[in-house]
Amino acid sequence: MQRYHGKKVILCCQISQIDNGQVRVMTSDKGEVTVQGGATPYEGRFAEVLGTVVNPNTVQELEHLNLADNFSLEMYNELVKLAHKDSYIGMFST
Repeated sequence: MQRYHGKKVILCCQISQIDNGQVRVMTSDKGEVTVQGGATPYEGRFAEVLGTVVNPNTVQELEHLNLADNFSLEMYNELVKLAHKDSYIGMFST
């Protein structure tokens, strides 16, 4: 997340804790991030968050999508790793 400071990102994550407008989440690579400013409630265990990186541990939410409880963070992490390989980077970013 350090490389994306001030940029929009999509973060698929598992909800750990919700407290006073801040949501603690676990990312697909087992990191912990605080999501701030969500206007709609989170439902279920997993979510896809669109937001702006404030610092390496914080994302300011623009919107989120609740995901099914059978979402696999492990499989998603494999996709992220593939998307960041040099041979595939142009397919997943602009």
